[in-house]
Amino acid sequence: MRLHSKVLLVVVPLAVIPLLILGWLAYDQLRSTAIERSSSQMTTLMDQMTRNFQMHQDVAKANVKLFSNASLVRAYALTKDEEERYVLMLPSLLKLFTSYLRAYPDYNDIRFLLPNGYEDARRSLLPIANISENEAGTPFFKALRQFKGETMTYVSTPPDSETAALQFAQPIKLIDLTTQDPLNSTPTLRGYLVVTMQLDFMAEQVASSRIGNSGYTQIVNKDGKILIHPDPAQVGQLIPAALLSKALASKESKHLVPAPYLESSSLFSARYLHDDLLLIGVLPEAELLKESQRLGVVVAWIVLGTIVLMIIAMLIAISSLMIQPLRQLIIAVGEIGRGNLMPEISLSSKDELGQLALSFQEMAGNLEKSRLKIERLAYHDSLTGLPNRFQAHEALQHMISHARRENGKMAVLFLDLDNFKRVNDTLGHQVGDQLLKEMAVRLTSVLRAEDFIHHESSSSPELLARLGGDEFVILLPKIDSSLDAARVCSRILEMMKIPFHFDDKEIYSGSSIGISLFPDDGTKVDDLIKRADAAMYQAKEQGRNNFQFYSASYNLAAFEHISLEGRLRRALKNNELELYYQPLIQTTTGHIVGLEALLRWNDPVEGIISPERFIPIAEDSGLILPIGEWVLREAGRQIGVWHTVGLTDASVSVNVSAIQLQRQDLLTIVDQVLSDNGLQPWQLELEITETAIMKIKPEVIRDLDAMRKKGVTISLDDFGTGYSSLSVLQELPIGKLKVDKSFVQDMLVDPKDAAIVSAVLFIAKSLGLRSTAEGVETLEQAARLAEEGCDQLQGYLLCRPLPAHLMTQFLKDHKVSGALTTKLTAD
Repeated sequence: MRLHSKVLLVVVPLAVIPLLILGWLAYDQLRSTAIERSSSQMTTLMDQMTRNFQMHQDVAKANVKLFSNASLVRAYALTKDEEERYVLMLPSLLKLFTSYLRAYPDYNDIRFLLPNGYEDARRSLLPIANISENEAGTPFFKALRQFKGETMTYVSTPPDSETAALQFAQPIKLIDLTTQDPLNSTPTLRGYLVVTMQLDFMAEQVASSRIGNSGYTQIVNKDGKILIHPDPAQVGQLIPAALLSKALASKESKHLVPAPYLESSSLFSARYLHDDLLLIGVLPEAELLKESQRLGVVVAWIVLGTIVLMIIAMLIAISSLMIQPLRQLIIAVGEIGRGNLMPEISLSSKDELGQLALSFQEMAGNLEKSRLKIERLAYHDSLTGLPNRFQAHEALQHMISHARRENGKMAVLFLDLDNFKRVNDTLGHQVGDQLLKEMAVRLTSVLRAEDFIHHESSSSPELLARLGGDEFVILLPKIDSSLDAARVCSRILEMMKIPFHFDDKEIYSGSSIGISLFPDDGTKVDDLIKRADAAMYQAKEQGRNNFQFYSASYNLAAFEHISLEGRLRRALKNNELELYYQPLIQTTTGHIVGLEALLRWNDPVEGIISPERFIPIAEDSGLILPIGEWVLREAGRQIGVWHTVGLTDASVSVNVSAIQLQRQDLLTIVDQVLSDNGLQPWQLELEITETAIMKIKPEVIRDLDAMRKKGVTISLDDFGTGYSSLSVLQELPIGKLKVDKSFVQDMLVDPKDAAIVSAVLFIAKSLGLRSTAEGVETLEQAARLAEEGCDQLQGYLLCRPLPAHLMTQFLKDHKVSGALTTKLTAD
């Protein structure tokens, strides 16, 4: 997801949600305003209609009172003579009524009712038939007779009319001055003047007055019967009782009341026009809903447009204020990644992005400085300042390419300080570092400029480099023959004869140098350095402080050494190692008293490999530790098996390396072998060569002495081939001397070997040690050794070394002791 999308994803909801809330509030406010407007419109209209009705009613009441006070009406009411009344006065009265009706078109008729309800006089300008002249039994007259006020207003539908009307009745009470005392008499009811006013003016107003598009008003009586409605078909119908009760309850309220009407929800408002007349306003909620929907659509479009404009504005702002500067920074970072550590960033703003741009420029400058420093560290040795292994490899590759083009020759000199580890161990690493730095200075000053040496300028292709530790390499890019390289090595060796002085210390150090030549010894960088290194090791083997050219045969031997080491590691894991056993014979009895465990390697490629080949490799690589421990445990296990089945009660002897003595907890391992296999200490013998025992430390001597005290036999193997003195021999915790087979083989023909054998056996006897002669192959040798007092014999005379399964069979089938004794006695 791109950055502006992420920003919009965070910012837009924060802006849109308030807009949506604001839009909803605006919509709700507009909807409320629309409802209030409709309510106000309905309220205003109904108030206006109520006032109009009240005005007509008040005028009608005043007119009825005025009409009843007319002299002609009063005279007509007092006249009792029927002839005079009906012949003389009635026409005039009707003429007066006609003038009133013409003056007030809203009046339908004017009547004069006698106190008994008989219609005595009536005038109407409308073609309305006079259905009933006697109204004594009508509800109107009954209410009139009970009326005690001045002017009664009554809503009814007259018998001679089909529409509702208002009837205004004025009782006429008079004193007949001709027969009554005006001061002491009470006015007598002479009749009623009734004016009927149709509600046409209200019907016109109801029909013409609309609330919104579909709202309307209607007039009902107290029973809920519709008297006036915009739709004539609804006149005479009854409104629901629930609606009527709500209308009656809200007659004084200015608020609209919701209620269902005509299968739809509507809002209502009611006003009393008269005690028997109710004005009801109806506004369908569908219209309000439609208005609300229209308002909602308008608000939605406004909000949507605002959101779109806001997003566009934000995109433009983000693009100009963030994206474009960030793109410039990304381009700058890309330039830095491609190696241009001083990119141009054209941002002049002082905001965070501007600060970031300045930081990038500062970082780029620091990176450039760091690059130069890292390049220096990557290609130069931090101690001596010389080029290191990487620069040496690159330079050598360049020199090889140049020599190949020029069909020339070049040489690689691999130089190693002799005994440098001794300097570090005895004088400390600080002195060792000073020696390395001084060595670099001497090499730089002694070698001729045309031969080599390290120059900072690129015009010289020659190079002196330190590969690490005390190893240096010298690249000679152009030589005529191998003698040129030899002369350089001679000058270096001559220079090494001068001692190094550090404070009050004088140090002599030699150097071993190996030389490989291009193209004779290789055409690749790794080959030339590897073969110069191999030649250097050859120089060390030749006595150190000399130089040697690369030898393919020596390299082959080194390669075989490495190959054997790798295969030996796999052999230990794949159980390719095997123990062979050779018996040891007691000279005086001919009995088998011991079995020497001899290690063999059954390689799947070469077959049986002699220990003389792989034991030195095992000692160099440290593999002798796991191999030696395996030999001890396996030999102990096997002799334990033979003891258990009763084949022999002999001991088993195992060869132990000097490295095992120095680096392995041999005492613990021996205890475990004895314990695990149920062996007595005398049944285990450890053989140590004379050369190995001269290298061990005093603490190892103590461990050997501890094992000897337990009963374990310590044998000194190959005695006479080393350099041990008799005083040392006396101090060692050994119990047996083994005469090396090299002396036994020629003891019958070589007086010197015979003398050595005699001397060794004499020393063993004098020191109280047992003796064993190795390599006994003839009865003559056995007889001679017996004469000399040798305790045990070992060799091919009795048996060659056999694997465990063959040695088991040998122990079962052969009775060697008797045959050997007979043979010795015969001789």
